[in-house]
Amino acid sequence: MKFLILFSFLFFSGCLQTRTDVKAGEQGKVLQQQVSTLQKTNADVSSRFEESEEQIRFLSGRVEALENQISQARQESEFVKKSSSETIQSQAQKMSILQEALTKMELDQDKMKSEIQAFKSALQSDGAPATSAPGPFKNRFDLAEALFAKKDFRQAILEYQKYREKFPKGKNVTVATYKMGLCFQELGLKEDAKSFYEEVIAKSPKSDEAKKSKARLQKLK
Repeated sequence: MKFLILFSFLFFSGCLQTRTDVKAGEQGKVLQQQVSTLQKTNADVSSRFEESEEQIRFLSGRVEALENQISQARQESEFVKKSSSETIQSQAQKMSILQEALTKMELDQDKMKSEIQAFKSALQSDGAPATSAPGPFKNRFDLAEALFAKKDFRQAILEYQKYREKFPKGKNVTVATYKMGLCFQELGLKEDAKSFYEEVIAKSPKSDEAKKSKARLQKLK
C-alpha cells in the first residue's frame, strides 16, 4: 500500500514537472520571438535613423552651400552698387567739366566771331584801321608776312587785304589770298577759310598755292 502511494506520488510529481517544463519552454519560445521581433525592430529603427542622419547631413551641406552662394551674391551686389555709384559720380563730374568747357568754348567762339566780323567790316570800310608799315618793311605784304609769322592772324588778315586792294595784280596776290585762308582757319573760321582757298584755286589753278589750297579743303571736309 505504501509502495503504491509512493509510486503514485513520484508519477504525479514527474507529470507535474513535465508540464511545468513544457509551459516554461513555451514561454521561452514566446520570449525569444518577442526578443527577435524587438531586435528586428531596433535594427529597422537604427537603419532609418542612419538614413535620416544621412539626409540631414546632405541637407545641411545644401543649406551651407546655399548660404555661401547667398553671401557671395550679397557681396557682389554690394560691390556692383558701390562701383555703379562711383561710376555715376565720376561720369557726373566729367559731364560737369565738359559742360563748363563747352560753355567757355562757345563764349570764346562768339567773342572771336564778333572780333572777326569787326575786322571783316573794317576791310570793307574806307575807315579801316590803318597800320603804317614801319621802316624795315617795304610794303603791306612784308608787314602782313611779319604779322603772320608772329601769329597775329587778325592783323595779318587786314594787311594782306590792304595789299590785295592796292596791288590787285601784284606778284604776291595769290600768296596773300592763300595766307588769308590760313589765318581764318587758324582762327577757327573754316567757312571763311574755304572761300579764300577756293578763290586761289579758281584764279591761279596751276600755282603751288592752289595745290596747297586743295589739300586744305580736303582736310576741312
